[in-house]
Amino acid sequence: MAAWFLGPKAENAESEQRMLSYILDDYFHWRRNYFPSDEILITQSMQREAMDWNDRLAQQVAEMLAGLRRHFPFYSPRYNAHMLSDQTIPAVLGYFAGMLYNPNNVTPESAPVTLAWELEVGADILKMLGYVPPPAPGSQTKSEFGFAHITGGGTVANVEALWAARNVRYFPLAVRDVCVRHKIPLTLKPPNAPENPVDIAALSPRACLNIRPNQAIYLYARFIDAVHRHWDLARSEAIRAAHEMLSESQFSLAQRGVRAAFGVAPPALLVSGARHYSLIKAADLLGIGRENLILIDLDPMFRLDPRDLEAKLAAVLKEGMLPLAVVAIAGTTEVGAVDPVHRIAELRDRMEKTSGESFWLHVDAAWGGYLRSIFTSGDAPVETHLAEVNEFVSRTVTIARGRYEKVLDLRWGYREVCAALLGFPQAESITVDPHKLGYIPYPCGVLAYKNDMVRQFLTEEIPYISTAHFEDVDSRRHHPPVTVGPYILEGSKPGAAAAACWLSHRMIPPNREGYGELMRASLLTAREFYERLVHWDAAARTCGETLPYRLLPLTSKPPDTNIVCFLVMERGPADHSVNLARTNALNRRIFEEFTLGERDYSYSQPFFLSRTIFERSSYSASAIAPLLERAGIDPAEYRQHGLFVLRATWMSPYHLLASETGHRQSLLAEFMEKLGDKAQEAIRALAPA
Repeated sequence: MAAWFLGPKAENAESEQRMLSYILDDYFHWRRNYFPSDEILITQSMQREAMDWNDRLAQQVAEMLAGLRRHFPFYSPRYNAHMLSDQTIPAVLGYFAGMLYNPNNVTPESAPVTLAWELEVGADILKMLGYVPPPAPGSQTKSEFGFAHITGGGTVANVEALWAARNVRYFPLAVRDVCVRHKIPLTLKPPNAPENPVDIAALSPRACLNIRPNQAIYLYARFIDAVHRHWDLARSEAIRAAHEMLSESQFSLAQRGVRAAFGVAPPALLVSGARHYSLIKAADLLGIGRENLILIDLDPMFRLDPRDLEAKLAAVLKEGMLPLAVVAIAGTTEVGAVDPVHRIAELRDRMEKTSGESFWLHVDAAWGGYLRSIFTSGDAPVETHLAEVNEFVSRTVTIARGRYEKVLDLRWGYREVCAALLGFPQAESITVDPHKLGYIPYPCGVLAYKNDMVRQFLTEEIPYISTAHFEDVDSRRHHPPVTVGPYILEGSKPGAAAAACWLSHRMIPPNREGYGELMRASLLTAREFYERLVHWDAAARTCGETLPYRLLPLTSKPPDTNIVCFLVMERGPADHSVNLARTNALNRRIFEEFTLGERDYSYSQPFFLSRTIFERSSYSASAIAPLLERAGIDPAEYRQHGLFVLRATWMSPYHLLASETGHRQSLLAEFMEKLGDKAQEAIRALAPA
């Protein structure tokens, strides 16, 4: 791992600089040797005339670099604020090289090399998530496999996934409409019915919406087959005819909009109260409506509560709405919680068996997707995986302060969290951000679909960039895609991102031996920090200190991932009620000591934290009742003021690297001392005059 990053003191600078120079030299050579007989355009005399311009450029670059030095030191283990850290050396080299060639990863015509790398990255991610990657280039298969591509980030990936979900879930309405009008026979097994298949025309429009997502995906090919048989057309003609008839239906979302389809059953999108703001944008953009974004309560670990989900699904159905999709979050932005994906999938199975209703399951694993790299392959029981993971992500640490010494055996892995991560393959789509826990430069998100045939619901013919047509979407009869442009939400996007992720994956594979080591380092650092918070008070008492504050983690158990949220609570008499406005002011003042704010960058800023604010619109007082009780906060006060929370993201791999290589300095221990000092200073500053 010491070779994978530049290092906080640029320890690997010589190696990285050598490789950057090699890339530049090779690029210059490439330019000079393309038609070497062509005349030189920019002569030496022209270059001499440009000396003043070059001097101005040098000055402007110097000013730019001076400005950039005011940047947050994301690379440093002293930075533990937001979801940012150092970048892998291969990722930087890949991005730099790809940037020089400036490929546009939308078509092989503008990215003949990096587009192929994007598809390789997609296969890497599919495998890591537990999906089936496409067959090798040049081969075909009749088995189901996935499709994954790079996006500009988690927001684009989430919007596209729900765009696909909307199109798939309402698609059976258009098929039924066309079959009824043209008297095309098409049989299918009705939802929640053991009897023989029935003609789709015999189903009510509402019953059509009960068709399971994967069944609806395959319905496209079955409809084409029905058109082919009904009129005895060649298959290419049947595909064209099917597409044209579907486009003419009042239920064609792409051609006619959502009015008719949503009139049968308006959509509801069910998400955790800790949802990412991109889901609000998706509800707006896709015509779902922000009011139809149904928030699900959280449990004491800030995970989605399956019982509340079940109750709200029942309420949605009672109102005649369609549960379009449920979004589970694997690593919430604020606290890093992992929603119970497996429980949500189990709930869907029960719904399908009892009421016949279903929903698209999307996992927003923008933060936690790479945690799947710590699992080995295989269909072993959850307990087997849990035992292996707890053996891998473990270490013994000693927490010492003055006379206090505590030896702890740290482990990572709750059964529920492991089961949730192992439940990923039950979802229709998953978002992952390599530019987060993949340590890749921005922008690099990934959207992965379980079923490659979902592409047929997004296909756009773009003659000037691709030869892909509607005939090509039946991927069981064709090779896996060799392009992405016609099947995705975005248009132009940088091939440099694909090169960065591709090279990083080649050198640090997304499995236990590669990225799994980075996940281990990050998770164990977060666990150690959590334990230091928990034991801080006992250490102070052992040293004879009486602290005017206490450190309170938001969860009574260690966090699901590597984000630790906590409060600094001022001590008072036993019967003293917490003044939440003052507590919020105290934590806000502490945060301001751990960020730059509007101040100029100073090398004297020793550590960085982030913060968030809990409000009842997302975190109801009942959902966080255990936290409020532990903190001694009146729920009425919370509803009025909200809760200002300190947040540490332990993404840096350097803490564990230092510990396991005999490094004497512990930045974790230093940070705790600084936090204690700033807490006492803040309390004194808030004391009445």
